[in-house]
Amino acid sequence: MNEITGSEQISRMVADGKLTADEARRLRSSLDEQVEKTAMFAAATERRTSMRKLTVLLSACVLTFLSGVAAGWLFATPAGPAPPMASAPSGVQSGRMVDLSTLSVERRKSMNQSVKLSSAVAIVVLLAIVGLLLVFVYNGLIDSRERVNAAWAQVENVYQRRLDLVPVLIDGVKTYMDHERATLQDLTEARANAVGVQSALRGQVPDTVEQMKALEAAQGQVESALARLFAVVENYPDLKASQNFLTLQDQIEGTENRVTVERRRYNEFSRLYNARILKFPHNMVATAMGFEHKPYFQAEEKALEGLEDPFGRDKQ
Repeated sequence: MNEITGSEQISRMVADGKLTADEARRLRSSLDEQVEKTAMFAAATERRTSMRKLTVLLSACVLTFLSGVAAGWLFATPAGPAPPMASAPSGVQSGRMVDLSTLSVERRKSMNQSVKLSSAVAIVVLLAIVGLLLVFVYNGLIDSRERVNAAWAQVENVYQRRLDLVPVLIDGVKTYMDHERATLQDLTEARANAVGVQSALRGQVPDTVEQMKALEAAQGQVESALARLFAVVENYPDLKASQNFLTLQDQIEGTENRVTVERRRYNEFSRLYNARILKFPHNMVATAMGFEHKPYFQAEEKALEGLEDPFGRDKQ
């Protein structure tokens, strides 16, 4: 959903009475934040692409310079002094006889220079091949890492979308659920904890398995609290008949499905990236340039044990 379509949809829902003005304001704020994050990520990707192009250009310039230096060194090598010409024997006119020893020396000099030229050309070609290979490997690692980062940005977007819908959901149901304050309080605390954990990452992919587990634990608490809330809603027919609540429930169900899809997509890109940095010769470049292993999502179903999944999703 782009910004214009999303805004029009919210306005239409307000006009139809499906959302209050306060709920619409919160949803617009959430949509604006997602659009801003997407724009920032696109700008960062463009800067990284420019840096890769600059790296390739600089590498080509360095290889050209090395080739020029090698060629200049080769052709600037002064030739050795010419061997003295043997004097012609008496009675024989000059130029009528050929000194075979002189030809042998000249032949050796020509062969030595040919060997030196071949060696220099081979070295330059080898340097060029190695340099191009390193550039190719490095750019491939960069592309793989950026795919992981892009997938992670989408995971963060759907997580943030879920967290933004929680306050709207609580405001919509608390007037109907006077006796369920504990459930609403649990959901509020779970959301606050998840916001804190997500903010600590500052938009970066978790570096360690522990950070990933902490994030998943916090998001699992939110998912579990939402599941308990929707289970309690079954006891409130008036709330189940509310159009505002049904609309929010549909949005949260869609968000939960997107969470599952984006996490699987992130795991797939991380698997490809982690496999690449372990293969030769990528592992040499990855070690030298600081490319690190990316942790995976490890699905845990403990938070939903004993509860019927209200979102109708398959278990991971």
